[in-house]
Amino acid sequence: MKKIAIMTAGGDCCGLNSVIKAVVMSATNKGIKVIGIMDGYIGFVEKRYKELTKHDVYDIEKEGGTILGSSNKECPFHYPVKDKKDEYEDRVEESINALRKIGVEGMIIVGGDGTLDSARVINEAGMPVIGIPKTIDNDMSASDPTIGFETAVENSVQAIRKLKSTAYSHRRVMVVEIMGRTSGYLTLYSGFAAGADIILLPEQDYDLEVVCNEVKKIMESGKRYVIIAASEACKEKGKEETIARIVTDSFEQKRYGGIAAKLAFQIEEKTGYEARPMVLGHLQRGGEANTADILLGARLGNYAVNLLADDKTGYIIGAKESTLIKTRFPKTREPRLLDLEDNDICRAAKGMGISFGI
Repeated sequence: MKKIAIMTAGGDCCGLNSVIKAVVMSATNKGIKVIGIMDGYIGFVEKRYKELTKHDVYDIEKEGGTILGSSNKECPFHYPVKDKKDEYEDRVEESINALRKIGVEGMIIVGGDGTLDSARVINEAGMPVIGIPKTIDNDMSASDPTIGFETAVENSVQAIRKLKSTAYSHRRVMVVEIMGRTSGYLTLYSGFAAGADIILLPEQDYDLEVVCNEVKKIMESGKRYVIIAASEACKEKGKEETIARIVTDSFEQKRYGGIAAKLAFQIEEKTGYEARPMVLGHLQRGGEANTADILLGARLGNYAVNLLADDKTGYIIGAKESTLIKTRFPKTREPRLLDLEDNDICRAAKGMGISFGI
């Protein structure tokens, strides 16, 4: 191949710029030109391109987000028709043809489940594609961990640690709402590492009475505060998830939010201890990438270029510890959930007496 394109789509995370740098540097060293597609599938459909050189990517690996921009709503085979509400059209073929006109022979697409499902469609339509999984949720089976997860854990841990001093000063219960959607990896790992007293996960419904009794037990033991790490999608037994809003034109229509506020109110009402919610939100995505995400992004970016150069396409690539792996694009998507019985962190937390609200 003489020219390839790279695109980042879906929610941003740290480590994306490391992928971009590795792709540009590795491709350039092979004599391959790289076209950056701006703003995810918006740029793919609307022809927003930029040629990337080594000078564009020096020192970007540590920066959060993505220099290419992103979007987490648009789908190229279900793309909104301009000025026509609730009308959509398939723009894949024409978008591929536009890239071919400027000499692009293959694509590297970095994103989550929705992004890579569209990447599968593009690959099947005739444009060779390598997909790279990224998500702070760590819920994709193609890689463990996924790009962005390690930095998000660090960001969450630092935030929770800073809450401890104010919780101590006021003898408060702090309910920290953590991202992750229906997978509890981010909540478990960051809550455990930050020393949370109670961890509530989406894989296992909690009992509100158990949570409140644990709060009283901890406070009555002489400790001045309680930290609860609550996944945004965790829910009480017999109750529904707490949904902030529904975005109908998005791949991920459910937008979770509000569990921290709900729990803080319930806990204060039932225990008499002051409780405050804290939503970490997009803070978890930002800042500088940590070393683990820089390394993972660089490894996968270089691997993607090598596969394209060898004409091996139609794969999602990832890592399992020190080994790089590739798997075919799946036809169906199921998030990888925590196995609460088989996860070492979960077992360690239970062994140390951390409550899971059950």
